[in-house]
Amino acid sequence: MSSNPTARILTHDERRAADAAFTGRPFDPSWSEAARMVYDGILVAQGLPMPAPTPIPTEQPKDPDVTPGEPEAPASPSNSEPSSEQAGQAPDSPATSSQLQALSREEAVQAGALIDVTPIAHKMGLRLPVSFSRPLWEIGITAAHNVPENELEGRVRDVLMAFRLKLAASRVASPLVEFPALLAFPPDPTPQACVLFAVAHQEAASTALTFLLPGEVSTTSIPFSAGE
Repeated sequence: MSSNPTARILTHDERRAADAAFTGRPFDPSWSEAARMVYDGILVAQGLPMPAPTPIPTEQPKDPDVTPGEPEAPASPSNSEPSSEQAGQAPDSPATSSQLQALSREEAVQAGALIDVTPIAHKMGLRLPVSFSRPLWEIGITAAHNVPENELEGRVRDVLMAFRLKLAASRVASPLVEFPALLAFPPDPTPQACVLFAVAHQEAASTALTFLLPGEVSTTSIPFSAGE
């Protein structure tokens, strides 16, 4: 499978959050909100309980180099420009659900919010446009870029096959399908059961499928606008 030209590389915080989630370490509250989404998404994909929200400290930690009773020197306003994280917007963060709802499928693919896997889906007998959400791709398919590129197509096929088996066993058609898929997360070679969702929606004159993590379905059932 060739690499997607619009794929976004995980930020430093997101990589650290992914490593922490895979190894069972707690989330660092100094990491960005985008890193929190990656961390929580991995726990959901592995079937682990979601952690409690990290409390926000009410006081800034004191500088150990400052002598008690001695006033701290005020920060220079000329060097105090807020970073993108301090301003509430993580650098290179994926589009939010509200932003995705305003996009067509093609626009979402171009923006990197969706990964188009239609050529692989056609090989599996799914004759319609198919895409994976960015969180599902980063967490479930690349496992935070710990899976070799030549194995990515096989992981996509595993998810699509699990979806087709679920459809074959279903008696009633539904636009939102919940199904389990077996995926291994390096360095652990043992496959784990991951609960995923597929959403069917109208896009232009045809029906399209989008695969999502459970946490994404809780915020929006359709991650972008339907076609005209």
